[in-house]
Amino acid sequence: MSGMLYPYYKLPLELEKIVGKKEVKKCSLKESIAHHLHLMLTTAFGELQSDAQFGNELWDEDFDNVSYRNKQKEKILLSLGKTIARFEKRIEKVKIEMRVQQEENASGRSDPGIKRKLEFTITAVISATNEPIVYRDGFFISPLAYN
Repeated sequence: MSGMLYPYYKLPLELEKIVGKKEVKKCSLKESIAHHLHLMLTTAFGELQSDAQFGNELWDEDFDNVSYRNKQKEKILLSLGKTIARFEKRIEKVKIEMRVQQEENASGRSDPGIKRKLEFTITAVISATNEPIVYRDGFFISPLAYN
């Protein structure tokens, strides 16, 4: 199954083009899966009004106080794994890794702040083609920022 048979739309969607019945940018199957995984990572439970089960437990954590001990990390990974299994049927044999990094925030102040960054690596196999896919994403959570 190639991307030609199934048109996948590039995010963010250009709603004005859809309403105006104009050509909308398309992407490959791998890019579509990556967009969907990004949405799952960055969405809290209850944020999507049409389905409160879309998202993950990461956003229930207190980013300023959390230390990401193994128990918390396992809880986040399990939550994300369940969401991927439920909402992304195009992949299988999913493996999720989460790494916590701390970086100094060189803001020019005498007291440099520490920024905590979560890095995710999701490896899987595309069900239709048995082709491997690797998706990497990361964002700073204290203070929150996407990179």
